[in-house]
Amino acid sequence: MATYKNEIIIIAGSGDFAFEAANFISSKKRLNHIILLSHNSKISKFYKDIITYFDIRDIEKLIIFIKKRQIKDLLIIGYINLPPINELKLSLTSKLILTKNFFSNDINNQSKILKKFIESKNLKLLSQKIIFNKFLINYNDQRLRKDHKKIYEYVLKNSLIIKKIFSLNLSQSLVMDGNRIITIEDIFGTDHMINKFKKLDKQFKNLIFIKSIKKNQINEIDFPIIGNQTLNLLIKFNFKAICLLNKNIIISNKSSFIKNINKSKLSLIVI
Repeated sequence: MATYKNEIIIIAGSGDFAFEAANFISSKKRLNHIILLSHNSKISKFYKDIITYFDIRDIEKLIIFIKKRQIKDLLIIGYINLPPINELKLSLTSKLILTKNFFSNDINNQSKILKKFIESKNLKLLSQKIIFNKFLINYNDQRLRKDHKKIYEYVLKNSLIIKKIFSLNLSQSLVMDGNRIITIEDIFGTDHMINKFKKLDKQFKNLIFIKSIKKNQINEIDFPIIGNQTLNLLIKFNFKAICLLNKNIIISNKSSFIKNINKSKLSLIVI
């Protein structure tokens, strides 16, 4: 954790939590500047005096810009569409660093490669999990409806299998119908997976949405987040429960999220 005021640069993408994160860091008097890599109307409107816009392909120029500000602590937050590595505009030195990282990492694990590359420039990526600790799901957040005792039993009975799936790095979310795992998230993301149930929700009576960090996800770049947009889809398609793994998910707009859970017919299970 950095210790001086106004010592954090946020590299932001799209999504509501990027704006919430900027507000949180600003409230702590730790926000120095925002580098915006994707369209984010809220950040553009409320932080227009401290924003610089970059294309991620110009990562070399981005790093030079940061180093000129004499700031070392970076926080990456929001949705950023990472291009193929060969589309990045790089110096020869940077190309050599990235080539080395390709041999030491899974070629598909762009987040780990990006982290190693940034750290090779003597910059420090801050952990989303540590910075946003107050937004993490925890056992005290559990909300179990009286008529969902059987749903809770299904989750507990299969908890070891559920955790095993996340440990295999297969997916960061899945759906169960009672005792059965019926689908896992693919490359198109969480909401795409849930939308499959808009014509199937009458077929399945005990739908449970489950989410956690995968084994190889890193806290600095792609720590999983859930918010009201996903919650609204689950309510719309008659899911019975959301199951989140303790301390493994950031809740965007957490107070509103919990309030909406309480108003819904959903249970929130924490394991």
